[in-house]
Amino acid sequence: MKPVRDSRLLPDSFGTDAYDKREDVIAIRACVDSALDKLDEKMHFSQQLANNRPVVIKPNLVSVYHNSGFDKVDYPETTDPRVFEAVVRYIKRITNKITIAESSGKPMPTPANFRIAGYDRIAKYYGTGLVALELRPVIRYMLPKAEVMKEVYLPDTLDEVVKGNAFYISVPKMKTNLYTGVTLGFKNAMGTIPYFLRERNHSYLINKKLADLLYLFKPDLTVIDAIIGGEGNTPAPVDPVRVGKIIVGNNSVEVDRVATRMMGFDPDKNKLMVEAKIRGFGDPEAVIIGDPEGIPFRPAISSLMDEKTAREFPNLLALAGHTKNDAPVITDKNTVTPEQALALEQACVGGCLSAAKSGLDYYNFKKSARQDFSLCIVEGEGVELEGTRWWFDKTGKPYSLQDIAALPMNRMALGNCAAAARPACNYFAEGCCDTAKCMSVVCHAAGVTIPVMSPKNKGLMPTLTGMLGTILTRRKHIRNGAYVDCPHAQEDRIFPLPELDPEAARKDFILWPLPPMSKEEKKAQLRDQWRIMFSAIDFGWVPIRRRMKH
Repeated sequence: MKPVRDSRLLPDSFGTDAYDKREDVIAIRACVDSALDKLDEKMHFSQQLANNRPVVIKPNLVSVYHNSGFDKVDYPETTDPRVFEAVVRYIKRITNKITIAESSGKPMPTPANFRIAGYDRIAKYYGTGLVALELRPVIRYMLPKAEVMKEVYLPDTLDEVVKGNAFYISVPKMKTNLYTGVTLGFKNAMGTIPYFLRERNHSYLINKKLADLLYLFKPDLTVIDAIIGGEGNTPAPVDPVRVGKIIVGNNSVEVDRVATRMMGFDPDKNKLMVEAKIRGFGDPEAVIIGDPEGIPFRPAISSLMDEKTAREFPNLLALAGHTKNDAPVITDKNTVTPEQALALEQACVGGCLSAAKSGLDYYNFKKSARQDFSLCIVEGEGVELEGTRWWFDKTGKPYSLQDIAALPMNRMALGNCAAAARPACNYFAEGCCDTAKCMSVVCHAAGVTIPVMSPKNKGLMPTLTGMLGTILTRRKHIRNGAYVDCPHAQEDRIFPLPELDPEAARKDFILWPLPPMSKEEKKAQLRDQWRIMFSAIDFGWVPIRRRMKH
């Protein structure tokens, strides 16, 4: 048996007696059944499924899939299909109305991921629905209490969850994450919102954005796949951690806090967990049943100034100059310490920085990866002192635009906030934050190719044709006057709500009907869909060099 492979790809024997008799399948089913039975004894969630109540079950499927072009065939990146099958099998005993719903994220087409991992076979065997959320029209809501994501577009499949008519189950993989430290039960909701809305505030605001989404809907049941967890710089490939457990609960925030602690991290120091807790979404009286002992995970490192990056890419020069989000105030360019330089970088880790780091890690998961390239990456708008903008390396050494332009290497401005550095750079990753573009441009600037978009990726053609199918389906909805996403706008701002009366302002969410689509809006929406395919090309299939005029 190949445990990592089986945690990523549904065995071919599924649906036969041979599958049912496998020791791993028997053990996983028993573990899931036991955990859910014990929870049901205390919380009686099965009673909430009476009268064939509809259920929506969401896994976590990403772009690192089986045989996707890396040295190893499989990485424990997505929800183990054996675990997911065991959950569906359990729920099927209570209700027949089950829908499996997921969106893998731009530019990965979810239908291809369903087929590669075997989720389509699970759906067929159990007679469930199977929905790629990026292919569905959206409904708009306003969140009056939200701090960041005040306007939400949600696929219509989940509208019944919001209304309380459908029961929602989140089934994530236990793993670390560059953007949020860990990615577990309620962070899994990022895969429910449409492409362009995901990119909104995908920045230093990401933790508040994800916590805001809990005002709209939250899992009724969370089942964390911790059979084989993943440590490293997700969404890049991760290394396996064999935990051998299933973690379940009816409060996703508390389940995630327990799982975070089991991974060796303090949930009260994880900004995502803190944001959810201070909003009151946790339960201080939560009871833990069973053994919460875990295994320490290697943390994700959301920095280009760390020792590991220096070892692996010795000629990479990161220059930081963020001025927002509690960045240190610099008054003298010649007295900046290494600690201050790192703080200037860490002022924004939820967007372009983590995406660029992920892009390099995607590439680095090849033994043949060339690590001697020379590249300067400029982060932030620069600290302005006496009319000159300055960025700082990890030692605190200052660089002006003139200094950057004189560097004998490729130079990349990372994200819209670094637009001031464009005159000194020959690469620019536009957006705030277009994660796929940041991943791709950093690899283009380094002169390397991401393996997932190489011919060695056995799923490359289904992925590319699936992307085209995604675009055509979304454009069909738009032609019929249905919205499939928010307008494409990558800006560092919070999109406001109209003025509300005091009663409305106290509500968790309010349905906010979208207006009829004008001809101009329809043209813009149709045009924006091609950005999905452009992201695919940018993602590393063709190393296009992007030069900016000086």
